[in-house]
Amino acid sequence: MKYFVRGVIAALMVGSAGAAASAADLPHYKAPPAPPPPAFTWTGLYGGVNIGYAFGASSQETGGLSYISAGALGVAPLGSAWTTGQNLQGVVGGGQLGYNYQFNPWLVLGAEADIQAADIGSHGNAAIGIADAIGPHLQSVNSTKKVDWFGTVRGRVGLTLPSMPNLMVYGTGGFAYGQVVHNVGFADNYTFGGAALFGGGALGHGYYDDTRVGWAAGGGLEWSPSMFPSWSLKAEYLYVDLGNTRANSVPLNGGAPAILQGALGPTMPQFAATQNSPTRFHTVRAGVNWHFDPFAAIAPSSAGGALPSVKGPPPAFVDSYQPFQVRLKVAGVIPLDGHGTVFDSGAGYPGLGSIGRLSGLTGANGVIAGASTNTSSAIIPMLDAAYYLNKNWAIEAICCVAPHHIQGTGTIASDFARAWLFPPSVMLQYHVTNFGAFQPYLGVGVNFTTFWNTRVNNDTWGIPMAPGSPLAGLGIPAVLSTFQYATVAPSWGVVGQAGVDYMLNDHWGVNVDVKYIGLHPMVHSTVISFVPGAPALGAIFIPVKVSLPINPIVISAGLTYRFGGSLLSPLF
Repeated sequence: MKYFVRGVIAALMVGSAGAAASAADLPHYKAPPAPPPPAFTWTGLYGGVNIGYAFGASSQETGGLSYISAGALGVAPLGSAWTTGQNLQGVVGGGQLGYNYQFNPWLVLGAEADIQAADIGSHGNAAIGIADAIGPHLQSVNSTKKVDWFGTVRGRVGLTLPSMPNLMVYGTGGFAYGQVVHNVGFADNYTFGGAALFGGGALGHGYYDDTRVGWAAGGGLEWSPSMFPSWSLKAEYLYVDLGNTRANSVPLNGGAPAILQGALGPTMPQFAATQNSPTRFHTVRAGVNWHFDPFAAIAPSSAGGALPSVKGPPPAFVDSYQPFQVRLKVAGVIPLDGHGTVFDSGAGYPGLGSIGRLSGLTGANGVIAGASTNTSSAIIPMLDAAYYLNKNWAIEAICCVAPHHIQGTGTIASDFARAWLFPPSVMLQYHVTNFGAFQPYLGVGVNFTTFWNTRVNNDTWGIPMAPGSPLAGLGIPAVLSTFQYATVAPSWGVVGQAGVDYMLNDHWGVNVDVKYIGLHPMVHSTVISFVPGAPALGAIFIPVKVSLPINPIVISAGLTYRFGGSLLSPLF
């Protein structure tokens, strides 16, 4: 019996050894190794946004005034020349688009174009006292410069280190262009014949508003975080030179004031004046870029059938959700208010201190009595772009530009100014989707409005003297005045929105929308004035500000297009 058991155990052991040997002879299958992560490269297209600050190069403006006729005086007064300082400064912000190509681990070449909205400005003035055969004069100039927007097209040369491939130091330079507005007010007040009553004066206004071209150069740093290789942060310095502008005057009031016409006749001497101004400034800005390479090769998903085909479970059902939306519409912008209050904003002329206190042009509250403004309506195109977080919640960006006229009314009755508005808004919306093709929505958001290409007109008018004021005691009913320039400060406000889309199919629909925008900017201007009965005062530059509540409603209608359902799933 024991020999039988031993035989069975021996047979089992031999069989086990044979099975193990057979298993060792079978082919061995291992999972393919994971592909290495792609090496970082700067090659590809990119686009992004930036914001920064511009400051001037402490430039000098030069100009002069000369008389071209003697008028009723019989002899032309002397002219003069001057220099005024200029120091541009203000906020800039915009977007950029470019392409890089990385030639090797340390060299990147590229090109970039950017466009910037700007609130860059400067203000300077000068006064010169002279005496001639006519008598003593006080000649003065008041100059303002603004850059409303600018752009560049530049090449870039970047250097990287193999040990830090996601950090690039670059230099850049190329072509620059931008909108430059140059406003200058000229004035000459004088006394003749030894009598203060027989004083004369002349006002002139020079204006330049056009697109200038020049050059730009600078450099910066750009860094792409390892965890977000498609994004980069940058810091950049850029010097921009848009060349020189010249503002030449046209005398605005060639005739003598009514109080003097009996003694001097209807004409006063005519002058010509000019002001030359360079437009040069530095910018420092920070930005973010998104990188993509549409020309990169697409890796195949398998090795041409070398691996066995394995069928998995069917993909999950994805409905026709369309996350992207674009609307193209026509809108009417209707100010609900638009009537501004005009304030004296400070010292106007050194000899007078505050015009509001000493001249009696304003009351105790600083308001110039009877002065107001009126803002026009506008019809404009509008573009909306939205991304739906899910079928009900969406984020929308609204973009348009709108021209407006600001009329002076009351004591400053004139075609005061014209301006362009860029009022982008960002909205959070809730869409009701329970009614099929009929999809109403509500939205709330924030608006930022910036103004550019603001220009004043050459109307001449009079600010009345308040009874009992020192200047009114001279027997002059009004200070003869004209607006020299105007700027409108950017304004933030809330936006309320209600609308409806009617979808004709999955992609196309029609839209009607109503928005209310809380828009209350502040207008800053300088009024050039002189008092014919007090020529020794010289030119009076009265700085004023206008509190301008526009608060428009925007009514729009147009087409809706939705797309992207096959590209992205809902975020939530």
